[in-house]
Amino acid sequence: MKKTNIQMLLGLNYPRFMEYLGWLLDHGLVADTVDEDKTERIILTPKGIDSYQKLVIWLKETLDGVRI
Repeated sequence: MKKTNIQMLLGLNYPRFMEYLGWLLDHGLVADTVDEDKTERIILTPKGIDSYQKLVIWLKETLDGVRI
């Protein structure tokens, strides 16, 4: 996705979004790519996909039975 689209979906201001994005990039969870039409996009890396899946499992186990 484009950076702006992610930022808008999250509802963060741009400086805070860039701070979080920098952390994700530094930890190898996402990558900054350029596609064939020269559009910059952010993608999940294999490490990011694995981390996401582990987080979902942990949340399901931890919040089992909790009503939200």
